[in-house]
Amino acid sequence: MRKYTHLFLVLITILLISCPADEPDSGKISLDFRNVVFQNGSEMSIPLDFAGMCHTGYSNDLDREYVMLDQMGITWIHRDFSWSRIQPEEDTWDFDVFDSYVMRANTEEGIKIIGMLLYDVGWVHDKFGYDRERRIRNDQIPYFVEYAVETVKRYNGKPGSKGFVDAWFIWNEPDLYPRFWTGTMDEFFALNKATAEAIRKLDEEEGTHTILVSGVFTSLVSDDWINGLFEHGGMDKVDGIGFHPYGPNPLSCVAIFNSFKSKVEPYGFADKIWVNEMGFPTYSVRGSIPSGRYGTDQYEGDMPEVVAKTFTLLAAAGAKNLTWYHLFDSRAERRDNDSEDWFGLVWRKSPDEWIIKGGYWGFALSANNIPGKTYKRINFSGQSIPGNLHTYYFEGDDGSRTLIIWNNSPLETRNLSVTLGGSNHKLWDVETGESKDLGRTSTHTLYPINKNQQTLVFLTWNE
Repeated sequence: MRKYTHLFLVLITILLISCPADEPDSGKISLDFRNVVFQNGSEMSIPLDFAGMCHTGYSNDLDREYVMLDQMGITWIHRDFSWSRIQPEEDTWDFDVFDSYVMRANTEEGIKIIGMLLYDVGWVHDKFGYDRERRIRNDQIPYFVEYAVETVKRYNGKPGSKGFVDAWFIWNEPDLYPRFWTGTMDEFFALNKATAEAIRKLDEEEGTHTILVSGVFTSLVSDDWINGLFEHGGMDKVDGIGFHPYGPNPLSCVAIFNSFKSKVEPYGFADKIWVNEMGFPTYSVRGSIPSGRYGTDQYEGDMPEVVAKTFTLLAAAGAKNLTWYHLFDSRAERRDNDSEDWFGLVWRKSPDEWIIKGGYWGFALSANNIPGKTYKRINFSGQSIPGNLHTYYFEGDDGSRTLIIWNNSPLETRNLSVTLGGSNHKLWDVETGESKDLGRTSTHTLYPINKNQQTLVFLTWNE
């Protein structure tokens, strides 16, 4: 799903405000987690099924792929259930590929599925004498609705169905004109409303409740799109709103997310935001971003920390889930000038050679140690902590604890002494996924963000 060529320029203000001014070096910082104070009203429960992955579950080697998904802590996978694939002609329905997909993922592997109901098909334009374009006019809506209802019904888990798709999204990035939508806002709002109402009618008939998500907006969505969707688009019939907070770095991404959250909060959707796309394209030579790129690209060597930070920030900010874009690079022969070829956490260089890229373990460690816990904002009694030192603490009901700390200072090295309670203290390497045992008190050196050295520590233990 092609992104935004000039995104960096549009988001430069957000980037600047997300990097606070540095403070003088505070010397050695001692963090004693046996004597922390929790801020009232700051808790955030992270769903157990928080972690997802886009465009996966249909490689040339599914056994190998599902081992990776399990290793990475994936609970959702995301796929387009394209109208043009399912109903290539008005009187032709073909679900075979999707039947096998749902059977393997949901029934055999126990992984939840996000299904995308989207895009048009040539015959629906030919029927009315319209140009072929990504647009559903009002007189074409009944045909899209029929496809959506038949598809949802086939995978609603009822006896006689072909399995279960756990959530359905209506369209994708309609605000990204003309890539995914060329019609008017009002036409999209009408399509959204009619589709949601039809699926709710199906629920009444079938005795089901389909999880429906709409919006599915980009970082650049305007207020007209957001407000119009709620005012005219049948949002009273859906369970969530989709959003893709792409930005040039983790802090800008969470700033974008929080801005969107503030805009949907008056409509009661602040805690219903599904981040069903989030990621960064990579490049392989530090400081040398190839021409033609989006401007959100990251050096692959930085991705372990970039991914862990992004996951941590969006979880703590209250995202409903985080579905990474995506597992595999789009091509074996990647084009340097096309960011879309570089979004994967794995490079399938050939059918047999799958190369794990920089962000793989950053995602895996986050997905295996943050979901199902509660984020708690903490204060250290009697001690002032530099604002550029980010501290995120997650507490599980089973006694498991996760602590992620990073230094966002452009100038100062932070020397930390961390004292934890409990037992089984481990320090995890977000680059390799390996851990080493620690004592209750451990020391860590976090370098400035421009030194190309470690800026983050990832700790777990049990109380």
